[in-house]
Amino acid sequence: MEQREFVRAIQSCRRRLNLAGFLGKLVSALGVGAAAGIVFQAVSFVMPLYYARHYAVLALFLALLAALAAAYLRRTDMEQAALVMDSFGFEERIVTAYGNLGKEGALVALQRADAMKELRAHRDRIRIRLLPPWKRTGFLAGLLAALLVLALVPSGMKDRAEELHHVKEEAKEKTQEIEEVVEALGQLEQQEELTPEQQALLQEMIGSLQASWSEYQQVSSSEMMRAVTEKLNYRYENMGSQLADLAQSLQNGAAVSSVTAESMQALAQKMQEKSGAQLAKGNAGQPGGQGGSDQNGQGGQNGQNGQSGGNGDQGGNGQNGQGGNGGGDGDGQAGNNGGSGAGQDGDSGGSGRGTGTSSTPHDYVSIPNDIADSGNLTGNAVDHDASGYFHAQNGLSWEGTHMSHEAVIGSYEQNAYEGIAAGKYPSGMEEIIKEYFSNFD
Repeated sequence: MEQREFVRAIQSCRRRLNLAGFLGKLVSALGVGAAAGIVFQAVSFVMPLYYARHYAVLALFLALLAALAAAYLRRTDMEQAALVMDSFGFEERIVTAYGNLGKEGALVALQRADAMKELRAHRDRIRIRLLPPWKRTGFLAGLLAALLVLALVPSGMKDRAEELHHVKEEAKEKTQEIEEVVEALGQLEQQEELTPEQQALLQEMIGSLQASWSEYQQVSSSEMMRAVTEKLNYRYENMGSQLADLAQSLQNGAAVSSVTAESMQALAQKMQEKSGAQLAKGNAGQPGGQGGSDQNGQGGQNGQNGQSGGNGDQGGNGQNGQGGNGGGDGDGQAGNNGGSGAGQDGDSGGSGRGTGTSSTPHDYVSIPNDIADSGNLTGNAVDHDASGYFHAQNGLSWEGTHMSHEAVIGSYEQNAYEGIAAGKYPSGMEEIIKEYFSNFD
C-alpha cells in the first residue's frame, strides 16, 4: 500500500514535467513557425505568391508536429522525475526509495518509510511550473499578431497573385477540355470510312484546337483569358456547325456506319454547348410574302420579296406584264408593307413600278453591280454594264441587291472573326476588332 502511494506520487510529478516540457518546446517551435510565416507574407507583398497564407499555416502546423515529436523523444522517465522531486529538498530520499522498489529487507523498509514521511510532510515544496517564462510567451504572441496582420493587409500584389491563380486554374480546366475534344476528333479521323477530304477537315479542326491549347498555356491575365476563351468559343461554334453538316451529309449518303455519324453529331452538339450557342434550326430568316398581280392580258410578274427574317420589311413592287385591252393593277406585298403597280392600256406591253410604303423606319444598303477586278474584292461581276439608277419616291436609287445594314455588318463581322480564328491579324488587334463590331450592337 505504501509503495503504491509512493509510485503514484512520482507518476504525478512525471506527467507534470512532461507537460511542462511539451509546452516549452511548443512555444519555441511556434516561434520559428511564425517567423517563417512572416517571411512568406512579406514575400507576398513584393511578388505574386498566392499560397503565402497556406505556407504560413503549414509552417505553424509543422512546428506543432515538431514540438510533439521532441516532447515524446525527450519525455521524462520515473527515475528522472524522482531526481527532480529530490531537488526540492528531499536529499535523494525519493530516488533512493524508487531504486529499491521490489527489494525486501529491514534497511530498505526503513529508508522507504523515511522517504514517505518526508514526502507527506513537505509535498507542497514540489512546484513544477507548466508555462514557459512570460518573455518567451509574449514574444510568441507578438510574432503571431504580426503574422495575422500581414495576412489580412490587402495589397495589389496579393490581388495579382489571386488573379494569376484563378487564371491558371481556368486554363488548366480548358486545356483538359481541349484534350478531350481533340481525342474525340482523333478517333473520328481514324475511321477508314471517311473520305480524305473529310479526314483533312477533321485534322484541320484538331490543329485549330491545338493552337488554342498553346494559347491557354501562355495566358497570364484575365484579359488574355477572356480573349483566348472568346476565340475558343468561336472555334467551337464554327466546328460544331461543320461537324453537324458533315454528320447530316453522312447520314443522308449512308457512306459510313450510323455509329460514326451519331458520334460526330454528338460531338457537334457538345461543341455547340461549350460555345454557349445552339445548333441552327431551319433556315436563317424566311423571305417576305410575294406580291400578287391582277392584270388584263398575259401574266404579270410577282412583287419583289421582302428582306429575309420572319416578317419582311421591304415593300414589294407589283409590275405588270404585257397589258391587254384593259388597265391592270398589281398588288405586291412583303411582310407588313404593300406595293401596287399600274398597267397601261392597249396592245403594247405595259410596264410600271410600284411604290412601297411602310409605317416602320428601316435602314437599307444598296449594293450596285460592282466589278470584282481584284481577288480581295467580292461582288457580282455579271451584267455590270446594266447597273444604273432610277427616280424613286425619295430620290435617286441605284439598281442592284438591297440588303439591311444589319445583314451587311453581320457578314463583315463573321469574316472578321474567321480571320481572328485563322490568325490573319497582328497580335493585339483581336480585341480592337471585337470592340469595333460590338459598338454596332
